[in-house]
Amino acid sequence: MAILDEAVVLNDGSLMPKIGVIGTNDAELAKAVKMGYRLLACPADKNLDLTKVSPQLYVEIEISEEIKTREELRNSFKIIRNNLVKNHADLCLLKLSDDLKRNDEVWQELEQLKIKGWVKTLGVTRANADELTDILQKAQVKPSVVETEIEDQGVIALARKNKMQVEVPVHGDIEALTELAENYKTMPVELVLRYFNQKSIIPLIEAGDAVKNPKTDFVIKGADMSTIGQLFSGK
Repeated sequence: MAILDEAVVLNDGSLMPKIGVIGTNDAELAKAVKMGYRLLACPADKNLDLTKVSPQLYVEIEISEEIKTREELRNSFKIIRNNLVKNHADLCLLKLSDDLKRNDEVWQELEQLKIKGWVKTLGVTRANADELTDILQKAQVKPSVVETEIEDQGVIALARKNKMQVEVPVHGDIEALTELAENYKTMPVELVLRYFNQKSIIPLIEAGDAVKNPKTDFVIKGADMSTIGQLFSGK
């Protein structure tokens, strides 16, 4: 089975594709979908008509830290439903802040949206260990996914303990891995996809970096895993 057809099982029993793309306009998303990508990370404020792209998609939306109240979240979802997805979002990630009270209140509203069926799965993004711990202690619906900008080992360990899927957006200069990729007779983007696959992390690559039928049927050596990891460690 090709990796683009593979999925992981989340802690709520739902399925999520193993690889995603980040896109900001219809054209680049349509191109990625034509290549076989199904997990799309989309900005909530863009007017993207995904129904014209493909009905077989897994749509991920981030709720900005600028959303601070239940009412603001409700208004934001009205915009999302008008601009992005009309029936439901597959995954909503709440961008956490250092305002723990705000995190709790907005999360409670997201829980209600899940109960009503408009959101399938909930998660968090840009979380540090303290913020994630607070959500886990108070949430009625446990997050299923945590997105971290870098490979934050504290957050990843906490996510693993709570059976949460980790995802990481790939923003680094992956072309710096060209020489190493050549050792595996592959391309930098395929090397990165395999790196995250070996770590059971879902990578979100830029739509412009997407390649058709990525080949990831090889194993990266331990020393090379450490070399690649430096690109995503934030150091």
